Amino acid sequence: MLLLTLSAVLTAADPVIGTALLLSTPISIDGRLDEADWARARALGPLTQSEPEEGVPPSEETDVRVLFDRGTVYFGVRCFDRTPSQIVATQLARDADLDVDDRIVVLIDPLLDSRNGYFFEVNPSGARTDGQVFNNSEHPSQDWDGIWEARATIDATGWIVEIAIPMKTIRANPAQSVWGLNVERHLKRRQEVNRWASARRDVWFTNLAEAGRLEGITDIRRGLGLDVRPYVTGSRDTGDSRIEAGVDVFKTLSRNLSSWITVNTDFAETEVDERQVNLTRFPLFFPEKRSFFLEGAGIYEVAGLTGGRDVLPFFSRRIGLLEGQEVPILAGGKVIGQQSGWNTAFLDVETDAVDALSLERQNLLAARVSRNLFKQSWIGAVATRGNPAGTGGNYLVGADARFATSTFRGGKNLSLDLWVLRTDDEATLTQDYAAGFKLDYPNDLWDVALNFKHIGDEFRPALGFVPRRGIRKANLGVSFMPRPGRFGIRQWFFEFRPDYISNLEGRVQNWRIFTAPVNFRTESGEHIEWNFIPEYEHLDEPFEIEDGVVIAPGSYRTTRYRVEASTASKRPWEVDLELSWGGFYTGSLRSYSIELALKPNTHFAVAVGTEQNDVRLDEGEFVTRIWTLQAEYNHSSDVSLSSLVQYDSESRLLGLQSRLRWTVRPGGDLFLVFNRGWLRDLSGGFLPSFDRASVKVQYTFRL
Repeated sequence: MLLLTLSAVLTAADPVIGTALLLSTPISIDGRLDEADWARARALGPLTQSEPEEGVPPSEETDVRVLFDRGTVYFGVRCFDRTPSQIVATQLARDADLDVDDRIVVLIDPLLDSRNGYFFEVNPSGARTDGQVFNNSEHPSQDWDGIWEARATIDATGWIVEIAIPMKTIRANPAQSVWGLNVERHLKRRQEVNRWASARRDVWFTNLAEAGRLEGITDIRRGLGLDVRPYVTGSRDTGDSRIEAGVDVFKTLSRNLSSWITVNTDFAETEVDERQVNLTRFPLFFPEKRSFFLEGAGIYEVAGLTGGRDVLPFFSRRIGLLEGQEVPILAGGKVIGQQSGWNTAFLDVETDAVDALSLERQNLLAARVSRNLFKQSWIGAVATRGNPAGTGGNYLVGADARFATSTFRGGKNLSLDLWVLRTDDEATLTQDYAAGFKLDYPNDLWDVALNFKHIGDEFRPALGFVPRRGIRKANLGVSFMPRPGRFGIRQWFFEFRPDYISNLEGRVQNWRIFTAPVNFRTESGEHIEWNFIPEYEHLDEPFEIEDGVVIAPGSYRTTRYRVEASTASKRPWEVDLELSWGGFYTGSLRSYSIELALKPNTHFAVAVGTEQNDVRLDEGEFVTRIWTLQAEYNHSSDVSLSSLVQYDSESRLLGLQSRLRWTVRPGGDLFLVFNRGWLRDLSGGFLPSFDRASVKVQYTFRL
């Protein structure tokens, strides 16, 4: 902690600085940069290569300029390319995975708090993706949908992108004339990354503490700070039709504090979950996909628990869903903001009664507050109240702290996370706690992390997610990742990751040692990996892994092997293959998964995949299978149709979801969603199981 504190207060290198120019005449967002103000604006300065060679000039030049008026900030980027025929642009849909393409990423910190902000990605075909950054997360949320515009064009000298971001979308502070800013360009065919600020491999792009500075933005206006988004939904569910309406309201309460209110909340446009097969004793995790809960969700992340699945003190998916059935949300409100070094989040939701579940009306609350320390550290607290199951009151309180720096030993990352949580459950009349720490050294050559968790027997967060109680769990992760610069290999990943789990009396329950003696990525982007994984598990009670297949209590020592191979994502076709085999309890388990994706052009893509588990035990044998088919047609970056077909042998349910999204204009969307299912009977035929269709129209009025 002393080293972390000393490193955190060291003076970092002076950031690069750019200047924004005030517009003299309106501009058109057409991807051309032919207005006079673009020529008058000063270029930010050269980008520097961080991949594959750190600190050298890029293979292709990039010119970035910034304009603004009272209501909007504009980015104009010319990406020079001497061979424009080799530009990679396969995606067109809104919120597509642009990691597979050439792209420009703009990262902004309008409040200049050096830890929270927004990113905006655009590829050469004009596909757009956006998201939010909280607490300089290495893996930011891509679930936020902001209102903004972008257009891109390809010409004889490369490609151009023009971006317009309203001040209302990023909640810019009129009193803040200096923003945090970074810009990154990806040249996919070369696996090359160029960056404006902090072009070091040990600095992840979304670390806003290492961003540059954008100066000169003054006299901006954001109106009343009020967004009103009414919506109308029509739906039909197996013959039962209904029409409903609701509204979401956003209001800026102060310069840095915002509120949301939702009434008669509807999630008709939400994508279905991907099927999973469970061969463990513990529940599976399914991520949140509903927009109201995703907005600002990162602020609820607790130090040491981000990205994990062992303990989540607040898991919004508990709200509005119970035993696989939807629970109507009557109304909800939340307040999120940053002010004077404090970060605040407050969520309160009222759910309706459901007779079929014997569930009464419930009020559910989650709150989070943290105080910034130094440039990248904080201390915080979290609390939840309510039980979605309606079986009695439930309360959680907790505290956490993060001490982090990116200037350790001359520019390395180092962090220490501490956390403790306590629950009080009225249904079981119990109180208990969970606590832990994480010491992390995540850098390009060495990535080392030590993690420990204690989870009490009666630790019960009703609004959280804890798949396994009554354990102590320790993890050590060591990765050595050299870059040989020969044999066509970009980087090796030698991994050693032991896990150890005991019960609270100290008796070993599980251990596992994951190793990667062979794991590398080629200069062209292909990936090859081989793993050797010895494991141990002790069962205190019988475990029914499949109907009629019960594994007896006892200790089981096995060894598993795994091979993974994937082609480079820049190609118009992709193949991902994974094979694993070895011991499994009293017998063996052979698993494989394969996915083939075809991307012939920016308008059409299709992917087919399958996963199979062949389990052979002394107690019995069985096979599980999942098949998936995904297809997308994108008429433009504003009109897309996607379909997902899934079947798994456990539920024997064949499901189809087709989803059309038409963004008529920024902030105005039309969704058409069809969900149909067929149940496979014992004779092999398929009988209709459900038939749902919905249409949703929403529009945002900004005042």
